[in-house]
Amino acid sequence: MNTTMFHHEVTEEESGKMLHQVLKNRFRFSRRMMSRLRLGRFVTVNGEVIYFTARVQEGDRIEIRFPEEETDHIPPQPVPFTVRYEDEDLIVIEKPPGVVVHPTRGYPDQTLANGLMHYWQKKGEKHKVRPVTRLDRDTSGLMVVGKHAYAHAFLAEQMAAKRYERSYLAIVHGAVKEECGTIDRPIKIDVERKVYRYAGEGEGGTPAVTHFEVAERLPEATLLRLRLETGRTHQIRIHLSSIGHPIIGDEMYGIAEEPPLIDRQALHAFHLRLFHPRFREWLEWEAPLPEDMQQLWERLKTGGFPASEGER
Repeated sequence: MNTTMFHHEVTEEESGKMLHQVLKNRFRFSRRMMSRLRLGRFVTVNGEVIYFTARVQEGDRIEIRFPEEETDHIPPQPVPFTVRYEDEDLIVIEKPPGVVVHPTRGYPDQTLANGLMHYWQKKGEKHKVRPVTRLDRDTSGLMVVGKHAYAHAFLAEQMAAKRYERSYLAIVHGAVKEECGTIDRPIKIDVERKVYRYAGEGEGGTPAVTHFEVAERLPEATLLRLRLETGRTHQIRIHLSSIGHPIIGDEMYGIAEEPPLIDRQALHAFHLRLFHPRFREWLEWEAPLPEDMQQLWERLKTGGFPASEGER
């Protein structure tokens, strides 16, 4: 079983405060996490367990031990993905298209979670799979997974506070006229097709905001950079379709191309920026446009759209 350690030396500003105040202000632990640390006697000051109401002094060394829970009951399987960064708190992955993040009824195995369990098993580590965000099966790109409960909670709180930044590249139908813009439309679930969602007005929707800017424009297609302010299921796909520029290859929200121009929706998470839970500094990563989307864009530059009905 893995044990994660955090250390902190009490500063002059923190001197005289109660231990629980320092822990809350420094680490932003939830009430549940604070209770777990207290009851489990997982916090020591200068090597000794003290009351959370005891006061600490400048220079005191606080040590926090996070014993990892039992691992998920997910069978390890070799599944392709690229590790872009990893430390004891989190792992940043570049997910290929065609891979589901977590087992579901329709995809019980060969998921990214299975692949992570296999990867960690080979390293002699055991963790639960805690994705901070998820990508659709056919969306490629960067995503981060917390390696313990605190890291996951810290990053999830960042996302809720809109400090966790994610940017995407998408190739869409049509020439987008505006150089940049914001799509602010709530997303609703279709009552008849539960898996399908749409951008609607009025009550009952979940707020959703997507910012976009044109990276390159062709007569019949546009390469867009997109930044999410919220993270709803299928958000980018729904929003772009709602303004008349669905993503090429998106069978659910887009236009049926015959023959297909690409084997999946042309959407890629290319940039990720987060505030690290241990280092307390900003880290960021970029993943260039994947080969299939590069090939699609080059094809479109040479007039690669299939002929319309009137041209056949």
